[in-house]
Amino acid sequence: MAALCESFTLCGLGPSGGVGLGSGLLALEPGPDPDHVLLTDRGRTATLFKVSDQKPLGCWSVKHGQIITCPVVCNFETCEYIAVHDDKVLRIWKNKDLNLDKVFKATLSADVYRIHSLPNGGPVVLFKGGGVRTLDVLLEAPQQEIENVISDEVIKWSQAFMEGQEPVLIFATEKDEDFFVYVQKVKMNSLHKYKLEQQESKPMNFTAYIKNQFITLLCLYSNDAVYKVLIPLQQNAEEEEQILSKSLLLNLSVSGSVLKGTSFIVLDKDHIAVLGSLATSGEESKECLTIWNTKFQTLQTSKELPLGTSGQLWCYEEKFFFTHGKVLTVIMYKCETSSLAAAVGKLKDSRAPDVSTFVNWDTLGDEELLASFQSQQPVPLKSEPKMTLRSRRNTVAKVQQDTLSVGQLLLNLKDASTTVFENELRQLMSKAQMPDIQANIGCVMTAITDRCKANPKYYPQNFLLQIVQTRDLSYSLCPDLMAVALEKKDVHLLQICLQRFPDIPEEIIYACLKLFL
Repeated sequence: MAALCESFTLCGLGPSGGVGLGSGLLALEPGPDPDHVLLTDRGRTATLFKVSDQKPLGCWSVKHGQIITCPVVCNFETCEYIAVHDDKVLRIWKNKDLNLDKVFKATLSADVYRIHSLPNGGPVVLFKGGGVRTLDVLLEAPQQEIENVISDEVIKWSQAFMEGQEPVLIFATEKDEDFFVYVQKVKMNSLHKYKLEQQESKPMNFTAYIKNQFITLLCLYSNDAVYKVLIPLQQNAEEEEQILSKSLLLNLSVSGSVLKGTSFIVLDKDHIAVLGSLATSGEESKECLTIWNTKFQTLQTSKELPLGTSGQLWCYEEKFFFTHGKVLTVIMYKCETSSLAAAVGKLKDSRAPDVSTFVNWDTLGDEELLASFQSQQPVPLKSEPKMTLRSRRNTVAKVQQDTLSVGQLLLNLKDASTTVFENELRQLMSKAQMPDIQANIGCVMTAITDRCKANPKYYPQNFLLQIVQTRDLSYSLCPDLMAVALEKKDVHLLQICLQRFPDIPEEIIYACLKLFL
C-alpha cells in the first residue's frame, strides 16, 4: 500500500520568490543534513534550504555573464559545495563563503556533464565525452587530458552508486536513435558498453539501483510503459558490446486512461512514482503525481496538479519535490510492504491454526517423532518415563495402520463410479475417531481434485463446498483445490477458501482477484 500525505510549499520560483529561482529550477540535490536540500536554478544561483522550516540557509551566485551548467552538489565528506559554470570552470566553497568569485577555482580541460556526490565515496565527475574522474584525482591536475569514450553520442542520463567500497557510474547515451548504456567502475577504471534493443518507441527517462551484483535499469518509454533491464556488475574485460534485452515492468494505464510520464522514481522494490499527464479519451489531459505498485500492476494513489509542472520529480527522505505552477511543492508519502494478502485481510494472525496441527505423524521416523513431540510439550520429553514414549510409539503404529487403510481405500476408489466414489468418501469423513483427520481429509481433497483434472466434466461443487466449510483445512493440505476452482471459475468456492485458508500464496490470491475483477 502507498499513500500521498500532507503537502506544503518550499519556496516560490518567480521573481518574487526571493531565492533567485526566476529562471526555473535546474535540479534539486540533497544537502549536508537530511533536512536540507540544495537547489540550482537555470541561471547563476544555488540555494540551500531547510525543508522543515521552509527557509533558505544560504544563497550563492556566480557573476553576471556566467551560467551554472550542471547541478550544484554537496561533498558529504568535507561539507563543501561544488559547482561548474560555463561547462569547464569548477568552484568549491563552504557555508561561510559569500562571494563565489573569491572561492577555489579550477579550469578543466573538458566539458563537464554532471557531478555525482556519494555519501561514502566522494564526488565523481562525468564529462560530456564519457570520461570519469573522482574529484580528488581531478584536483591533483585540473588540466589533465580527459579521454573521449563516446563518439558522436550524447549523454541523456547518468546515476552513481556505491557497491561496497567501489563507486559505480552508469550513463545512457543516444546516437542516430540508438541508445547505449555504459557502466564504469571508477576506481578499477573498468568500463563496459551495452546497447539497448531497438523498438518503435523510445526511452524518455531512466533510473537504476544496485542489488545482488546486478544493476537494475528501469526505462520509461514513449509507449507509456516502464521496462526493466538487468546488467551484471561482473563482466569479462574482453567481452564486446552486448545488446541488452528488456522486460515489461508496468503499463501506465488504468480504466481506459493512460499516463504520459515525464519523470519517475523507484520508491522501494514494489513501488514507483511517476509524474506526468493522465489522458482520457475525449477529455483534456491532467497533470498528476502517481504511485504505482509494480508487483500487482496497479495504480495505488494519485494527486492532480492543475497548475502544471516542469515535468521534473525528485525524492529525498520520503518526500517528493516538484514545481507546481510558480512554486516548489513538497509532498510527503508512505509506502508499506506490498501484499495482496494484506489487501484481502489474509495476513496470518493468532487465530491461524498452528503448523503442528497438520503434521502427518505416520511419515516421521523415531528421531523426527521425538523432536516433534518435544516441540509441543511444556516439559522436555527426556524427563518422562520410558513407558510413556513406548506407548506413544504404539499409538503412532496404530495411526500408521489406519492411515495406510485410508490410502488403500482412495487407491481402490480411483476407477469407481462417481456415485460410489463420493459415497465412500462421505462415509470415510463421517468417522469421528479417524486418526490424523486433517492429513486424511487433505488426502481426500487430493483424490477429488485428481479426478477433476483427469475428467474435465467432473466437478462436485457442492461436495467441495461442504468439505471446505466444515473442516479446518489449509492451502498446503490441498494445494490443487484452488487451482481447479480457478479453472472452473468457481467464485463462491474461491471466496470461501480465501476466508478460511491461512496460508494461501500471493500468486493464487492475485489470480483470484483477477478473476473477481
